[in-house]
Amino acid sequence: PGSKLESMAVTTGMIGGGFYDHHSSSQRVAMQTPLAWLEDALKDLPPPFQDSGAVAFLDAGSSEGANAIYAYNRLLERFRTQSSAPVQLYFDDLPSNDFNQLFANLYLGEGPAFLESKIYSAAVGGSAFGRLVPPRSLHLTTTFNALGFLEKRPAASLPGYIFPEQPGPAAARDGVHVTPEELAPFRQQAAADLKHYYLARAEELLPGGKLLIQIFGRNENFSTSHGIYDVLSDAILDLQDEGLLPSDFYTHFVAPVTCRQVEDLVDPITQDPEVTTLYRVEQSGSEEITVPFQAAWEKTGDTAAWANQYMTFMRAFTEGMIKLQLPNGVDPTSLCDKLYGQIETRLAAEPERYPFHYISIGALLTRT
Repeated sequence: PGSKLESMAVTTGMIGGGFYDHHSSSQRVAMQTPLAWLEDALKDLPPPFQDSGAVAFLDAGSSEGANAIYAYNRLLERFRTQSSAPVQLYFDDLPSNDFNQLFANLYLGEGPAFLESKIYSAAVGGSAFGRLVPPRSLHLTTTFNALGFLEKRPAASLPGYIFPEQPGPAAARDGVHVTPEELAPFRQQAAADLKHYYLARAEELLPGGKLLIQIFGRNENFSTSHGIYDVLSDAILDLQDEGLLPSDFYTHFVAPVTCRQVEDLVDPITQDPEVTTLYRVEQSGSEEITVPFQAAWEKTGDTAAWANQYMTFMRAFTEGMIKLQLPNGVDPTSLCDKLYGQIETRLAAEPERYPFHYISIGALLTRT
């Protein structure tokens, strides 16, 4: 009672005002390999519409747009080597997204982000797990670093941890744990979300159209959640011990996020009867990437700078979910400043406790 926890049905957007754009260089590094797959596949796109002579591309989960615009500048440069057709670009995100910043990125002070006259940009507000554009209207669709956020929080709790996965092996703490039974509803939600995504895009893609998914995930050794959610977990417990959060906040808070394996992206295409006839798998893979703040730390040994950059990187995509679940009567800005200050302090004091491994997984599909 008196809490926002019960109202949390949908994942919220990233921090706006350019904050996410300025602290998402790691996500851009993670895009590189799957983006190269799609560049090579552009030659196989279906032809433009017969009536308009145009092609249409959609990016789902574009956030403030800097990384999505970077991706599409690359794709359009390659596409223009084979076609001069007009291009309609759609950039989608949740209604809570900072669309003002997205529009600012699409039209910079000196002119449009896409300078060519035959490129037309539009923004779409809506969930990537549902339909966004008319049927059979897309030639390709992409999503980068977005589908790990669940469509909704299951009607389940994780009283012993804040993330629907086991804590990182270096961050063991008494009382922090997750059972397989507790994880089951979140795994089911993640599987249903992915199926919803595939079915929605299948309605929108032309036969022969391309679908590219790139997302943070896990492999046999590491999860992208390790480190990030371990230090967030410890900092929440710290503030709770100080009386800055209610004593039961930790037992109710859940990060509505999942870290899939690459097999999770491919299995619906090969095993789910509702999906197997819709797509063909062209490429899939997993890799651990070296993020900029990690590379700088290895070069300079400056732990304080590493801790600050690590903290701002994770704040860009976790603060929204924190604010959404704070109890009524708490000043969200002041509380988050204290929380992320404590995170930075912990990172600087015990970097070995919160090692970060960015596992990027991806799949390139063709609509059959």
